[in-house]
Amino acid sequence: MAKYEKRLQDDLAHIRGEVRAMGDMVESLLSKAVHALLTGNAELANASVLADHPVNRKMREIDRVCHGFIARHLPSAGHLRLISSIIRINIELERVGDYAVTISREALQLERPPQGLMAQEVETIAGEVKRMLHQSLTAFYDGSADMAKATMGMSANLESTLDGIYGNLMSGEHTGSTKEMFALFAVLNQLKRVADQAKNVCEETVFALTGETKARKVYNILFVDQDNAALSQMAEALARKNFPHSGNYSSAGRSPATAVDGTMVEFMDHHGIDLSRALTKRIDFSTQELAALHVIVSLQGAVRDYFPSVPFHTAFLEWRLPEVPEDGDPARYEEIYKELSFQLRDLMELLRGEGAD
Repeated sequence: MAKYEKRLQDDLAHIRGEVRAMGDMVESLLSKAVHALLTGNAELANASVLADHPVNRKMREIDRVCHGFIARHLPSAGHLRLISSIIRINIELERVGDYAVTISREALQLERPPQGLMAQEVETIAGEVKRMLHQSLTAFYDGSADMAKATMGMSANLESTLDGIYGNLMSGEHTGSTKEMFALFAVLNQLKRVADQAKNVCEETVFALTGETKARKVYNILFVDQDNAALSQMAEALARKNFPHSGNYSSAGRSPATAVDGTMVEFMDHHGIDLSRALTKRIDFSTQELAALHVIVSLQGAVRDYFPSVPFHTAFLEWRLPEVPEDGDPARYEEIYKELSFQLRDLMELLRGEGAD
């Protein structure tokens, strides 16, 4: 092996070793913070808060050696992808350390550790998050894009579990004090952020190994109204036509009509949208199906008139639109069509950025 190549490989091995050391520190810090919370161990919580300082120093050292590597070797292709990914992973791991510190600080604010169901839920979520973080780091250490992709898939189940816990908290099933409730929300939020960073580590691993970049997010959007005969059907159809790559769209009504508004179908046909086979649908979603929605848009009234309990991670909007004309006036339908087009454009550019398609 040429002297230059050996130096490059030695430098890469050193950087990888530093990242592994950083990962070990962060995993240990997270585990100790959760343990301190669940056991009420104030000494361990305080030690965990202070243990973040070595993590921060390690982060700065990795940043230094990565930039030194770039200056020394002027890497390209795979080596450049690897170093750029390591720089981002380094930041992501430092943030995990910050989240662990917040969990420890919350533990110190409580008079007693979480009890009963509250403790079980924190332990369950923490276990899933720690497993996801460990797998994401193992995928990077082992250079396994397949493991990284599989680990990313864990986030959907985690979010579903979290939504259920948030729903229980807001329904009053927990009997703890207000202070305990706020602390639990804070802890769950930090654990969710750890999972987000673990997913980011996986995405950086895939990029470093394959050059594949993160796919643009596709949003699940539901339009609702009273009868699912005109407004929500038009909104769904317009979204599918104008932004086919940006979302998965559906519509439903609280008391669905027997058929879609025929005049509206004829109007949409003049705009090149065929709704002749569209069927009305009732609002009937399981908890998991609701949790999978990113946005719910009500076109008639308040969203809570349709969903008394909105999933924690679902955003909801209420759009004011002209009333559906009883006399079938095409000009009124055109007014609704234009207003919906404007509202949809604003929403999709907010979600996906300029050029949403």
